[in-house]
Parts: sequence; structure tokens; C-alpha cells
Amino acid sequence: MIRHKVSSNVSQERSGYSFFVFFSECYKLSMMSTSAYHKLIERCRDIALYNSTSALLGWDQETCLPRKGVAYRAEQCAFMKGKAHYLFSASEVGAWISECEQEAEGEDSVRSANLRDWRWSYDRATKLPGELVEKSERVRSHAMSAWAKARQENNFAEFQPHLETIIDISRQKADCYGYNENPYDALLEEYERGATTSGLVHLFGDLKPQLREIGLAAARRSEAVPIDSLSADYPMDAQCAFNEKVARAFGFDFDAGRIDTAVHPFCSGLAPGDTRLTTRYDEKDFCSSLYGVLHETGHGLYEQGLPVEHRGTPAGNSVSLGIHESQSRLWENHVGRQSAFWQHWFPVAVEAFESLASRKPDDVINFTNKSRPSLIRVEADEATYDLHIILRFEIERELISGSLAVADLPEAWNAKFEDFFGIKVPSDTEGCLQDIHWSMGALGYFPTYTIGNLAAAQLFASAHDQISGLEDDLSAGNYESLLGWLRCNIHERGGQLLPAELIRVATGEDLSPSYHLQHLKDRYLSPALT
Repeated sequence: MIRHKVSSNVSQERSGYSFFVFFSECYKLSMMSTSAYHKLIERCRDIALYNSTSALLGWDQETCLPRKGVAYRAEQCAFMKGKAHYLFSASEVGAWISECEQEAEGEDSVRSANLRDWRWSYDRATKLPGELVEKSERVRSHAMSAWAKARQENNFAEFQPHLETIIDISRQKADCYGYNENPYDALLEEYERGATTSGLVHLFGDLKPQLREIGLAAARRSEAVPIDSLSADYPMDAQCAFNEKVARAFGFDFDAGRIDTAVHPFCSGLAPGDTRLTTRYDEKDFCSSLYGVLHETGHGLYEQGLPVEHRGTPAGNSVSLGIHESQSRLWENHVGRQSAFWQHWFPVAVEAFESLASRKPDDVINFTNKSRPSLIRVEADEATYDLHIILRFEIERELISGSLAVADLPEAWNAKFEDFFGIKVPSDTEGCLQDIHWSMGALGYFPTYTIGNLAAAQLFASAHDQISGLEDDLSAGNYESLLGWLRCNIHERGGQLLPAELIRVATGEDLSPSYHLQHLKDRYLSPALT
């Protein structure tokens, strides 16, 4: 969990204003002669320009914005989001949608998907006051900066008032959107269409004891692998070069993307031809940045594979964060943690890092597949990762319901974490301040990680069934067949199918936790690592 110039010349301002009015009137006249559907396409592509510019401002804030620029950046982001909201929630947009809905649709699946999502998005957008949209964006820009400082200084008090405001805004949004059972439903729907709080309570309730059992067994299996077994000197420049080689081999197009450094790894699909990845580096552990890159490369491949011809419309967008996470988790874990991956890439890693010269491929395989409860979610192994998500889901529900006050968050986090993992949290930096999501106002986001894990396992199993010789391809470092299958079944479909239907069409069955659980058992309950 990616503006305007002020002139002192009055005559130039008036001339520019007159031209703007003339251009606007010409634009209105031209729009009168086009169909309602075409008007919606054009409006949404205009909005996409605002949103992509806003995403670029966000990426810049996370990578290189000076701290003193945060206040004005907050105003810039609020302005852009406010304009985008105004353009989409305008009354004429609703009229165009209604007009299109009254027309015969025929067999055009793209048109049907666009209208379905425009109606859903418009109905939600018109329930939110523009002032709340701008306030939310302004607050989150300040909150992200405060979070970064609080995390660095291990000072929850620095972030607390910002989070209190974000929780209040999230409740306001939920009330505006409306909900049947739980205010959390209204927030969750923003990230994963069709998901409900009650459904997740049931899913996570079934998963939790099984994950705990697998986690305990996986930790016993990994006891022989020291936590610092690969600790050595891995220069950052060498890590950057190695990471790029792997990402490029997976299929990431560096003529249409780049990798930078950030406090928290993320991917921003800013625009067609511009996808930005970030990671962070530990010069004693090259795997930290590598698996961050593999994860974000999965996101990046999805962004680069979306249908450009439908840009700016729902049919050209990713369908949900759960599906997005399925792509990142598939490449990071199902490909990147396979023994075959390291059998192929180990000689390349030895060339990059002198410290590995005395090692063997099995040393890296054992290290990357060891299981031990971790304080940090992004560094957690697969066997325990989903417990981190369930913990956050439980806390988010309590924050939104008001049963947990923000001031009590650190204590509640620490108690719940010890119950889940059996380890004490030594600091808020390694506890409730570790993730960026709440500072972004992304309440309802975290469950998509586990949804993504379930989908990744199911998709990878289907790819194995449908691609002849896939294992041989992966062992040889050839990822074209897998990427091609994902392009055809996931990426190129964009938002034409809703998440549940997309998984059903791609795999032949509804989303099931059985594939993920079996994957964990196969990887972590086999004979002990050595």
C-alpha cells in the first residue's frame, strides 16, 4: 500500500482566461454532438490525467520531497483530488450514465464493464462532499510525513493526532457511503469489490488456527538455520544491479519503469509507460531488498500489462487490490522462493556479491525459506505472514467501531502481537508504526494481502495445469510462458470482470483457501532445513 503557474501580468491573465473560456465553449459544443458513452470516456480520461498527476506527486513525496515541502504538497494533492472528484461527481456524468443504461448494450463486454463500474463509482462519489475529499487528501499528506518521522524516532505521540483525524474521516466516509451491517464494509469495498466484514471474519476465523499450527511446525523445522546465516557485506550498488537483472528477466520493462528507494516499498502505476517501483536496502542482508523488488515487480508487471487502449476507463484499470496482491505474492513467493529460482540465479548472485563465494545454493534456499516469527510484516515468512494481516484486520475493525481508542493502540497492538506470535514488541517502530497504510488513510486495505495470497496459490496451480513444461521454464530462468499466461488471464482483462468472477474464469473455480494452505504445508512441513 505514487500546478499552476501564477502570472504577475494582468493582461496575460485576462488573455489566458479568455482563451480558456473560448476553448471550454468549443469543447462543450463538440461534446453535444457525441454519444453519452463517448462523453463518459472523454471525461474519465481527463480525470485520469488528474489522478496520474496526483500519483506522481505522491511518488515524489515518498522518494525525494524535502520535508519543508510537505505543507504545500498537501495543498497540491488536495487540489488535484478535489478537481478529479468534482469532474466525476458532476450531474452531467450521472445523466450520461443513465442515458447509456437505457440503451441496448449488445455484446460489448468492455462497454458493460465500464458502465457497471461507472455507476458504482458515481453512486459512491456523489455521496462524498468535495470538501471531505480535499480534507482527506490534505490530512493524509501531512500524516505520511508525520508517520515517517514518528517511525524513525520511535515516537507514537508524533503520529497519534494525525491517525485520530484519519480514523474520524474514515468513519465519516463510511457513514456517507452507507452500509448494511458494519461501517468497515464501506471502507473494505473501496479496495476489494464484493468482500464483506462478516465474510472475512468467517474466512480468517477458519484460517487462524491452521496458520498458527503451520507456523509452529515451520519454526521447528527451521531451528537449524541461524537468523543471520547469510549476514555479510552486500554493497547497495551491487544489490541494485542484481535486483534489476532479476526484475528484467521476469519481464519488467525498464523503458517504461524504474526502481527507487523509499521508507516503505511500493509500486505506483502512474501512467501508460510509467510504472515506478521502490524498495529499501540492508547492506548486511541482500534478500531484504531483493524480495521487496520481486514483490513490487509483480505489481509492476500487472500495471504494465493492463490494456492501454482502455486507459482511463474501468476496463483499463486493475480490478482490485486483492488481485493486485496476487500478482506480487505469486512472483515473490511461488517463483522467487522456489529451489529452482536459486539454482538458476545463485551463480549470478555470486558474481554480484563476493560474500557469497564460499556459499552454496542450498544456503540461500534455506535462508529464504526459513520460518521464524517476525516483528515486521514485510519481512515475515510465508508461514506466518497471514497472521500479521489478521492482526491488523482485527485492530482496524476496533478502531473504526470506536471500541479501541487511538491513544490505546500501542498497548493493544503489543498485547495482540504477543498473543499471536509469542514475542514481545520492543518498540512502536517495530510495532504499530511499522506500516505506512494508516497514514495514507487506507483503512480496509490490509485484508487484500491475504486475499492476494489465496488467489496467488490458486492461480499458480492453474498455470501449472495449463502450461506444458512450466517447471522446466522456471528452472532455466525463462519466465515468458508464466508471464504470458498471466497477461492473458489477468492483466489484459483489466477491470472487465469483478474479482470473484475473474478468479473463477481464470482457474475454473471460486476462490478457495485450500491451495494456499497446501502450498504452505508443502513448503514448510517437509523435512527440516539443514
